[in-house]
Amino acid sequence: MKRFATSDCHGGYRALVQCMERCGFDKENDQLIFIGDVVDGWPETKECIELLLSVKNLTYLLGNHDQWALEYYSGNMSGDEASLDLWLSQGGAATIQSYGVQNPMPKEHLLLLQQAQLFYETDDKILFVHAGFQSSKPLEENDAYTLLWSREFITEMYGQYMQKKLPEIKEFKAVYLGHTPTISFNKTLTKPLEMGNVILLDTGAAFTGSLSITDIDSKEVWQSDRVMTLYPDHEGRNGMSWEMMKNNLLLP
Repeated sequence: MKRFATSDCHGGYRALVQCMERCGFDKENDQLIFIGDVVDGWPETKECIELLLSVKNLTYLLGNHDQWALEYYSGNMSGDEASLDLWLSQGGAATIQSYGVQNPMPKEHLLLLQQAQLFYETDDKILFVHAGFQSSKPLEENDAYTLLWSREFITEMYGQYMQKKLPEIKEFKAVYLGHTPTISFNKTLTKPLEMGNVILLDTGAAFTGSLSITDIDSKEVWQSDRVMTLYPDHEGRNGMSWEMMKNNLLLP
């Protein structure tokens, strides 16, 4: 069984299909570790989740956008207009449109998010977590905000990397993260960023970048086309992708 990891496709089904085809992923035998945020942005969240559910050995981690979608479709966002407006403006509108404005999320799709893990550690000490963690405390004692939302860990790791001090999280063989696009640090960083034993796998699929998938044993990486080029008639997250292209932002 080969082990692959990907992250943050944000409704980009066509990119997810390209990545799985290009790496030769075997849905019956290989493991796919998805590090969160299948929803919000591009128009095919429903199709993305349907594809993930067809993977026999799927390990799904919760992302911050997944948490938003889960709150909405579980009815926990009802009456909270501020949270609803924020989610809709950050790609949630595309998720709703993917399922149909008046339609609920199918039970099996909702269950995927409800049962998603906050972090995942392999037997050979490889850690996967959406946003980051506080290494000074046990993983189990990190709260959901730190694991799903906070950029403190990755900002610290990138700072060390830029100072030529390669980060090393000694408790783990490797640490894989999503959440923070590599291109947000530098628009030329279009591939997963390896900083010591910390690997940032989000290569900006939600914006102007590609989706990336990696074999966590061989470290080989495959990428989709730029996701925005796969959806030329869609605005992406609130029109941000095409606006960035027009202003030459987050493009190499």
